[in-house]
Amino acid sequence: MKKQYDKICLSCQHYHLVDERQGKCRLDKGRIEKSEYPVKQHQDACGSWKDGGQQYFIRVGWIKSVRERQGEGSQRI
Repeated sequence: MKKQYDKICLSCQHYHLVDERQGKCRLDKGRIEKSEYPVKQHQDACGSWKDGGQQYFIRVGWIKSVRERQGEGSQRI
């Protein structure tokens, strides 16, 4: 049985992590400059969400490791 994921930026194919707290939406990739990509929080959502598949788990693992190195522990992501 396939698990349903929340349709949030962190699990979206268009999302690109910037740091452990935020990322950028690359929905308009190729139409706007990289520096103009809108900054989003991991929990944000929009109508253009597209399943990022395994990327969600890779991102969560990366965020957890960064937080552990900074001494923040495993705060909820």
